[in-house]
Amino acid sequence: MNKFIYIIIFGIIFYSCNDENCYIQDVYVNEVIDLSLPAYNKISTEGNSMFIDGGVEGIIIFHGIGNNYKIYDRNCSYEPCLPCSKIDSVESGIAYCGCCTSVFDINNSGNPINAPALLPLKSYNYILDNNILRIFN
Repeated sequence: MNKFIYIIIFGIIFYSCNDENCYIQDVYVNEVIDLSLPAYNKISTEGNSMFIDGGVEGIIIFHGIGNNYKIYDRNCSYEPCLPCSKIDSVESGIAYCGCCTSVFDINNSGNPINAPALLPLKSYNYILDNNILRIFN
């Protein structure tokens, strides 16, 4: 009888452990953007941004001052495993997640400026060479 009780308790303990790790996945990113094409006119102006495909949930390209760009994944850092957890709008260097209402400063470092998110957005590297923007990780 004692073995049966131990098996039940042991089973409950393991069943209650959640093995799901909710984090922004690492995916291969290597996007090449020709900024001279009309499709990318929006980000030719400082302070503008646009979404492109790639990354986990898409990529945000933000044109900072001069030839400085900020590149982030659209996946929100707060509960990134949720299907709705992605940046859905950007205004004046501020990115908004409509799922959890987190707000991020993408003009600087992608850090959250409004809870519940505590971690910054995932950033990507870039190289700008003769109007060709290469985004990679």
